[in-house]
Amino acid sequence: MGKDPDLRVNVSLLTESESRLKSLKKEFNNIDTRTDEMRPYWGSSDIADAMNEFVDNWDDYRAKMINSIDTVGKLVKSSIDGFGGLDGDLAKGLQEGKKK
Repeated sequence: MGKDPDLRVNVSLLTESESRLKSLKKEFNNIDTRTDEMRPYWGSSDIADAMNEFVDNWDDYRAKMINSIDTVGKLVKSSIDGFGGLDGDLAKGLQEGKKK
């Protein structure tokens, strides 16, 4: 009984992580491309073309990051649900064991 457990789960940290991932996803989803607004400030057409290419690449990478954030968020949520359910089952078993 004095042996340290093989697995410790910090559900508070998982819950906080899930919340932060949701916030990050929301921020990345709400980033607007302002290419048309900024075009007059870029100067020459060579610079404007390079900036347009950068913005297009950023949009692609941003979409990949949103997908990754969403995937990790689902994994964290599954972990919370799994360990929360397991913890509840163990607590219920202990309570039933005390009644006997």
